[in-house]
Amino acid sequence: MMKHLTVFRFIYLLCLVFVLIHFILGLFGFAFTPILWNFWFFGLCLTLFIQPWTIFYKTRIFQWHHLIFQALSGFIALLIWFMTFFFFSMVPDSSMPINIDYYVNKENNEIRIIRGSLLHEIHEYHDLVNPLIMKSKVKYVEN
Repeated sequence: MMKHLTVFRFIYLLCLVFVLIHFILGLFGFAFTPILWNFWFFGLCLTLFIQPWTIFYKTRIFQWHHLIFQALSGFIALLIWFMTFFFFSMVPDSSMPINIDYYVNKENNEIRIIRGSLLHEIHEYHDLVNPLIMKSKVKYVEN
């Protein structure tokens, strides 16, 4: 089985294990912080972008105009990543805390996640268990 486990399959397996651990933590009332979810989302998008290009270069002869298309597709992939990241930040009630705007308050041992749009922001406060895990239940909400 190990000979069929490529680098990309290993990365996809790690991403799947991360999501499964998050859902198992959710059964006990815990969740990963946005720091880990943002890193997970960026790594998944980067892997989804790189894998088709490696398949393309393994099956084709190298030509210089392919680099131009790769640069353009890289820019488009970056725009798609920003748009989906922004969308997940605007969802008011999400099980995945992928977010642009969050603050960790170490004195009160809590994390503040800002959700919603610019006109209607919702500040959710969660208790931190450790720097990477928070309680999934919202402590209190400010509008």
